[in-house]
Amino acid sequence: MKIAISGASGYIGRHLSSFFEGKGYGIVSLDRHLFKEEYFSELCRRVEQCDVVVNLAGAPINKRWNNAYKQELYSSRVGVTRQLVRAINANEIMPRLFISISAVGYYSSVGEYDEYNAEQGDSFLAKLCGDWEEAARTCSSGVRLVIARLGIVLSTDGGALEQMIRMQRLSRTGIVIGGGRQSFPWIGMADLCRSFDFVIQEPHLQGVVNMVSPQQITQRHFASVLAKAYGIRWILSLPSSFFRLLLGKGASFLTEGQRVRPAKLLGFGFTYVYSTIERMMHIADYQTIQKLDVSRYMGRWYEIARFENRFERGMTHVTATYTLQPDGKISVLNEGIKEGVLKKAYGKGKQPDPDNNPGKLKVAFFWRFYADYYIFELDENYQYALVGSSSNKYLWILSRSKELPDTVREDLIGKIKERGFDTSKLLFTVHD
Repeated sequence: MKIAISGASGYIGRHLSSFFEGKGYGIVSLDRHLFKEEYFSELCRRVEQCDVVVNLAGAPINKRWNNAYKQELYSSRVGVTRQLVRAINANEIMPRLFISISAVGYYSSVGEYDEYNAEQGDSFLAKLCGDWEEAARTCSSGVRLVIARLGIVLSTDGGALEQMIRMQRLSRTGIVIGGGRQSFPWIGMADLCRSFDFVIQEPHLQGVVNMVSPQQITQRHFASVLAKAYGIRWILSLPSSFFRLLLGKGASFLTEGQRVRPAKLLGFGFTYVYSTIERMMHIADYQTIQKLDVSRYMGRWYEIARFENRFERGMTHVTATYTLQPDGKISVLNEGIKEGVLKKAYGKGKQPDPDNNPGKLKVAFFWRFYADYYIFELDENYQYALVGSSSNKYLWILSRSKELPDTVREDLIGKIKERGFDTSKLLFTVHD
């Protein structure tokens, strides 16, 4: 198979070319000069000999956007795409697939979107993506067209991630952009390359395809994970105005974000190597559930398994009972049997912040020393849960009954492993 790539010398192009060559594909580079009118016949000749054409061309967006550079952004994307489509359409022998990239910047920064539910934003970047995609859609109907809307592509050897790592190492400080609540749609470079090959191999996949991770995170979450991965203890929030001074309107791709799901890739069965940012950075994933009905969470939970800890060492028949009081506070009763004696511990809990940390309860068993209880997983019927803390020392599998179905148990153990925890440390609790 021969694949023509425009932008092959760029950050993504180098990785993608190497990936394709590793699979035995032949690469035909469409160099920048070929898009000048005097080289149009040569562009046509190179495209004609290929089975697939991948359009990655485009000037970097992480620069200050003055009027001149906005024109450069436009011409390097829309102008190049128009010329490439013109070359494809001019040939009698056409490629079977044309993949033209765009960006999730197409979407509005308000709301959540996938390929079947889309709303275009009104920013310069959104309009640029719209024109970019329209240029690709003028390709002949005889060619399968895929428009790949990319999130922020992360790799430790270049791009945004490499720049942030270098900045953190120099300053020994993690950086949060603005309030940090803006969505941070991302994808690891390895998964991006694999998703391009997946598109090539799946003949029924066409139209817009969101190439982002299924994990939806905020910029603050990303900064926190990066800090943990590199042992950074301090995280500093820099106001959005700082980045606007630095990049002008170009700062919008940092200070704003789109909440995007890869519905098509998931629907067609694509699997991610790095489904979470924690997995990509090789640290445990402490992300909690995003919605909790506190009243449904109340009641008795049986401990199915735990990471052994000094508070429960040697205990069997462990349960935790939560009761919501009229004033909104939570009372907690932990019970267990140790050396034939029933032990009880009474505590109090605080409801989580529904806007910032909906899955984080706070519980204290000694005076005002509250500890975070992170609800990692919770089924829709509130029948079983995976609970931990901000470290890998504590972890519990909980159930409303004394036993879990084998399928549920194995599923939760799989999720523990995916989150980067050592499942060999699980101690299963006796409830005979």
